Amino acid sequence: MTALSDNGSHGYHDTSVGDCLFCSSRRRWRHLTTAFYIVAFLWLVAVILLRVVDRPTAIVNRDHLVKDYRDVFEAFNAHKMIFGGLSSEGDHDVTVGGGSALQEVSGRSNLTLSDVDFDLLGRFYFNDAPLLPPSDCGAILRGDEGALDQSKLLGLEFKTKTYEKERERLKKFDDELSSLAENCEDFLKNRKYFTLTFTAEERAYPLAYVITVHRKFSMFERLLRAIYQPQNIYCVHVDKKSPPEFLQSIRKLSDCFSNVFVASQLTEVHYSHWSRVEADLNCLKDLVARKHEVPWKYVINLCGQDFPLKTNLEITRSLKTLHGFNNMETITPPGHKMNRFKFHFRLPENPKHEYVTMEQTDVTKAPNPLDTPIFVGSAYYVMKRQAVEFILKDKTVEAFFEWSKDTYSPDEHVWATLQRNFPRVPGSHPPHAKYDLNELQSITRLVKWGGLDTSVYPRCTGHYSRGVCVYGVGDLPWLLEQHHLFANKFDYDVDPYAIECLDVWLRNRTLSQTRRYLSMGYL
Repeated sequence: MTALSDNGSHGYHDTSVGDCLFCSSRRRWRHLTTAFYIVAFLWLVAVILLRVVDRPTAIVNRDHLVKDYRDVFEAFNAHKMIFGGLSSEGDHDVTVGGGSALQEVSGRSNLTLSDVDFDLLGRFYFNDAPLLPPSDCGAILRGDEGALDQSKLLGLEFKTKTYEKERERLKKFDDELSSLAENCEDFLKNRKYFTLTFTAEERAYPLAYVITVHRKFSMFERLLRAIYQPQNIYCVHVDKKSPPEFLQSIRKLSDCFSNVFVASQLTEVHYSHWSRVEADLNCLKDLVARKHEVPWKYVINLCGQDFPLKTNLEITRSLKTLHGFNNMETITPPGHKMNRFKFHFRLPENPKHEYVTMEQTDVTKAPNPLDTPIFVGSAYYVMKRQAVEFILKDKTVEAFFEWSKDTYSPDEHVWATLQRNFPRVPGSHPPHAKYDLNELQSITRLVKWGGLDTSVYPRCTGHYSRGVCVYGVGDLPWLLEQHHLFANKFDYDVDPYAIECLDVWLRNRTLSQTRRYLSMGYL
């Protein structure tokens, strides 16, 4: 058969041969496609097997994974602080999912966030208090009257014969904790201490703490756990009158940390006596001596019955807003306190270490050596490191300390007066009355004083001890609405649910903030 070719010339075109060539090509393509799918399936199986085999290693190394993510997010957080400010989201938790935000920020598409990586945070959540009847802390913190009444009934139930074994164990809890601290690894794991610094802000802003204690080891341990962060440093002053076993337990616990230590010099502390200031000074000297180990920004002093109202991240940001100033109660002294530093006081002899207080004499004191009048406040302060260094070295301050040794309760005027010794003391304020700061305006400590409830703040739902409210659960909703960093006083023997609920709330809030920070890169 004759046919025209494409160029118009005569030629032959065998259509059967073309069809065969087309069939052969299609078969080859089908074989290649099949081979591709087989290879892809085998590759997928291999990847799954490798993930299953490698999972234990991934879990072992998840600290490093979280650190990688954190480094990426912290770089983004620094960018947000400079250019975009910080988010002020609510307290709700976040859902942690895919890593698109991380990939967008870091450009490292091989990194993703998953629930496996956040298992590390999960191990820090608290379980229910094993010794107490369970209560609804969430409802308590919302101020639910039913939950508050129920917690009081549970507290009464705990005193019945049903919980006799639990009460006996609670009495021995100090000894249990001390024994647990003999194995530091078990202690840190069992008590769920934070062993990682989760945010760049906190790592770049280490804090120092002075903690003065004399009894109730378990209360001290719970306070330390609530405020502990590996980038901070903690000095513990133990009253020299304390039982030897109490000091031994504190030392045993501090040996589990590189940044927790017992003061190098211990003082026998007496109420309203200079020794209360001396205990703080012993720790302040040690903290300044260790500033090269931990270059702390501010120091906060605490006692064993204090408890935080803010997370470490919130404390850090609160201190940043001071813009380099110190913060404490410092007011012009009312008339009834003038005699405290007008006359000479002495400490009665106390051979049995019983509770005594300073006694006033008829000897009038000379004027104080500072060029600042006396101001009064509380024993609690927040001071920048430069202020502490100045106070420990300045000769005039040294003379002021010596002058204060025979006054009544010098811890309630020494720090308040130095804070108004402007401009000599770094971070201080002028002595003008406009700069007075009372305990509700300062951030250091929230205390409910007897006689001021209902007129200044809600009535104490615990009970009063020496004119100070020992908080009950009914005080928690009001406490958490305030701007203070810490509150005083708490006592497990008065209301265990007040501490339990506050402790759980702080831990959950810390972990919630950390999850949001790690997933978004800022907070």
